Amino acid sequence: MSNTKKMSALLTLQERAFETAKILLEKYQNPNDLKLEENSDLEDSYTILITLLYTEKLDMEEQLKILSIIDEMKLLDENR
Repeated sequence: MSNTKKMSALLTLQERAFETAKILLEKYQNPNDLKLEENSDLEDSYTILITLLYTEKLDMEEQLKILSIIDEMKLLDENR
């Protein structure tokens, strides 16, 4: 995979991770005082998603969204 395609895939993944984390933080009223800034990177979003996955009773669809993002991150790491 070319670097351009990797960057494009990463950007899409980063945007999806950010939006998912943002929505879930709003829904669950951020009980762990987690912060998500507009300039947050993929690792920040990942940390928030993992924390929510383990600390909140997420519905199945929310869990699947998080797991999908984690799987994509693993695939990107394996291709580096």
